[in-house]
Amino acid sequence: MRRRALLSTTAAVLLLGALVVWAVHGQAGLAPALPGTDGRAADGVREVTVRVYAWGFSPRLVAVSPGDTVRFVVVSQDIEHGFAINELGVNLQLLSGKEVRSPAVRVDLPEGKYAIHCSTFCGLGHPSMKASLVVGQPGPAPGARAPWVASLLSLAVTAGFAALVAGRRRPGA
Repeated sequence: MRRRALLSTTAAVLLLGALVVWAVHGQAGLAPALPGTDGRAADGVREVTVRVYAWGFSPRLVAVSPGDTVRFVVVSQDIEHGFAINELGVNLQLLSGKEVRSPAVRVDLPEGKYAIHCSTFCGLGHPSMKASLVVGQPGPAPGARAPWVASLLSLAVTAGFAALVAGRRRPGA
């Protein structure tokens, strides 16, 4: 009976650790950046389509290469929002259902991850309305492995606790 309880506790701690990592980092904590929905315009500029909705962007990760020239095609699916990438000088104001195209922008940024955020207050979830522009193939950000290390440490502590409890058997049991 004790062994089953220890296994259940260990499984619960592992699940909780994975959920914490997912809640903090979302899919970006588990998978590399993927390119957004994009195509080529007649002028050879890469067009990246982004959908904006209450407190989110789709895709949440937009991958580009250094030196690319891109145009963002952005549509708000519900209310007024903003679409801003400060490092590129992009700040679009969006109205519900209206497609907005940014000017063509050359990505002259070093490899790394840059914030995409809503620049128009849109309600209680506005501060968490973020996405990422990934330029090139950057290595992991400092501290990106910390949640995984913390999860592994919690597993080790749980396993140690389970071994301690298993070693302490009641006399006569």
